[in-house]
Amino acid sequence: MSGSENTTNRVYVISKDFGWIPGKVLTTEGSKAKVEVRDYEEDIHIPACEVGEILNPSTSQKKRGIKNVGVKEFEVNLKDKTYAGGVLPLQNVDEDGKLIEVDDMVDLSFLHEAAILYNLKARHAKGIPYTRTGDIVIAVNPYQWITELYSEEVRCTYADKLVWNATQDADPKSDVNPHVYETSSLAYRGLAVDGQHQSILVSGESGAGKTETVKILMSHLASVQSGGNEGLKSEIVERVLDSNPLLEAFGNAKTVRNDNSSRFGKFIQLQFDTEDPTHAAFSGKSIPSAILAGSKCETYLLEKSRVISHEDEERTYHIFYQLLAAPDSLKEKFWDGLVNTDNQSFTYVGYSDTDSIEGKKDGERFQLTLDALAIVGVKDDKLRDLMRALCIVLQLGNMCFDVDPNNEENAIIATIEELDSVAELMGVEKDIVEKALTERTVTARNEVFKVPLNVEKAQDSCNAFAKEIYSNAFDWLVQTINNATCAENNYEENPSADFGMIGLLDIFGFESF
Repeated sequence: MSGSENTTNRVYVISKDFGWIPGKVLTTEGSKAKVEVRDYEEDIHIPACEVGEILNPSTSQKKRGIKNVGVKEFEVNLKDKTYAGGVLPLQNVDEDGKLIEVDDMVDLSFLHEAAILYNLKARHAKGIPYTRTGDIVIAVNPYQWITELYSEEVRCTYADKLVWNATQDADPKSDVNPHVYETSSLAYRGLAVDGQHQSILVSGESGAGKTETVKILMSHLASVQSGGNEGLKSEIVERVLDSNPLLEAFGNAKTVRNDNSSRFGKFIQLQFDTEDPTHAAFSGKSIPSAILAGSKCETYLLEKSRVISHEDEERTYHIFYQLLAAPDSLKEKFWDGLVNTDNQSFTYVGYSDTDSIEGKKDGERFQLTLDALAIVGVKDDKLRDLMRALCIVLQLGNMCFDVDPNNEENAIIATIEELDSVAELMGVEKDIVEKALTERTVTARNEVFKVPLNVEKAQDSCNAFAKEIYSNAFDWLVQTINNATCAENNYEENPSADFGMIGLLDIFGFESF
C-alpha cells in the first residue's frame, strides 16, 4: 500500500460502544462508504491507529487474556449528522500509517474530536498525563503519583525557563514539555513582570483530578518565589498550604467516581506582595519579586444533601468518619456520647467498606485534621464547640418521629434519648428542641401561629436543621481559615500593600452519565 493511501483512507468512525474507533475506507459511493474496522471487545484494546492487515496481541497481552482482534466491514451513512460535511474524520498518520503524536494539539493537521481523544490516548498510554492546546493544559488523570514529573529539579526547570530566564523573542513554552507547572509559572510571571492579576481555571468531571491539580499549582506557585531554595519558605506559605487538608476533611467525600471528591466549589486567591518594576531595576533585578503574603478562599455550592444521605457505595463527608475513628479517650473530650460508637451508630453515616483515603486510615487523617485546625487557631474550646456541632448533626440523624396518639395529623419525637442528647449538646431545654422540630411558625399580619407538623414534615424539618448546622459550621471554618491566612491580618512585612492576586478557580465536578 502506498504512503498516500495510508494517510488518506485512514479514518475514525462513530461507535455506540466506544465513541470513536479507527478504521480504513475501502470504497466510497455517493453518501455511502464501506469501512473496515477491528472487532474490539474492550476499549483498552483499541490502538491509536490501525497499522498493517493483522492485529494480533503480543505475548504479554496473551498472558493477560487478550485475544486476536478480528476484522469486520460495514457501511457508513455519510449523511449522519455526526460526520460534519458528510466527511469521515481523518486520522493524523504518517506514510507508514502510524499516528503522529503532538505535544500541542493546535499542531494536529486534522483537528476534530476523535483526533483530540486519540492523541490524548496515545500520550496517556506512555504515562504522559499532560498535553497542551495553546495556553490550555489538558490533564488525563493517571490515578497514580508519577514522582519524576514533580521532582524539585522539574519544578525549578519550569520556573527557570518560564519565569527567571524566559526566552524573549519566542514562545517560552516551546522550551518545555506540557505540564501544569507551565500554567503556574506563566501566571507568576504575568503577575510579577506584567503587573496583572491572574486567574487559573481548573475544570473537569468528578475524578478528573481537579483537587490534586489545585494543590500542585499552589505548591508550585509558593516555590517559584524561592527560586528553588526550600529554606526560603515562610510560615505564611506553610499555613496557606496546610489549610488544604481542612477543606478536604469538611468538604470532600467518597463518590462512585472518586474517593476524595470535592463536593463544593472554591475560588482560592493567593495574595502576593509585588515589587515595583522601577525599584527592581534599580536593585539590578531583571524580574521583580512577588512574595506570597497570604490567601483567601471563597466557597460555594456545598452539597448539603450529602450530610443526610448518600448512595450505599459512597460516603458522607470525611470528617464524620475521622471523628468516629478517633480513640475513645479523645472522643470523650468532645462529647461522652461518642464513646463506644462507630459509623453504624449513626444513620447519616452508616456502614462503609472504606476506612482509608489515599493510603491513610480515617483515624490517622483525624490527627492531621486536628493539627491543621490548630495551625489556624481552632483548638481548646473552639475545637470542642466545632466537634460538638458535628455531634449535633449525627444525633439529629438518629431522631425518629411517630404519630401523636392524641392527633394523628401531628408528630411527636419517638426517640427520647436522642432528644435528650441533642438538647444537651445544644445547651437548651429539650422542650424547646422538640417544639422546634415538630412545629412551624407562621406569621400573618401582626399575629404569630404555631402549626404542628406531621411525621413526614417533621423528619424533613429535622434533616433541614442538620444540613443547615453543617453548612454554617463549614462556612465558619472557611472564614476562620481566611482570618489565619489572609495577608491583611498576617503579613507583617507590608500589611498595607496593594496585593497582587493569582486566583485558582476549582469548578465543582460536572458529570454526564
